Amino acid sequence: MSLVCGISSEVPEHPCVSPVSNQVFERRLIEKYIAENGADPITGQPLSEEQLIDIKVSHPIRPKAPSATSIPAILKALQDEWPLCRAAGAGRSSPSRRVTARLTKEVTAAREALATLKPQAGLIVPQAIPASQPAAVGAGEPMEVSEQVGMTADIVQKLQDKASVLTTERKK
Repeated sequence: MSLVCGISSEVPEHPCVSPVSNQVFERRLIEKYIAENGADPITGQPLSEEQLIDIKVSHPIRPKAPSATSIPAILKALQDEWPLCRAAGAGRSSPSRRVTARLTKEVTAAREALATLKPQAGLIVPQAIPASQPAAVGAGEPMEVSEQVGMTADIVQKLQDKASVLTTERKK
């Protein structure tokens, strides 16, 4: 369990307790508050700096930043620790080494899959060829302006029909 300051909601470096409200505070913050207001910030009752009780902690445990709790950040931390684990336990197989190796392999596979899917992500939007750019087809005949490149409405309809059939099969 870590101590949290009643004023800043952070882990205090020099924690102390107010006997008036029984709350933990960072010493410098509560002293500043008492100097300005002369009262406990929680209850509003009179409080002096001499009443504060110091809390002795051997080493404060700092919680991880919220940005370090995401899955990519955790995977990065595991990857950073992997060489240290390998050097510390050379020759010994441990569950943490197996988990780290498996996660590293999965991350690599996911990145490769993502890299191959990016070029195929979007559909080609049908575009009309402008009349100002006549293209030579066959014997120099200009291409018709109404011709479009990409998927036609028939192909889109077939894909949607197949998707609805597959969706109903999956629901069964």
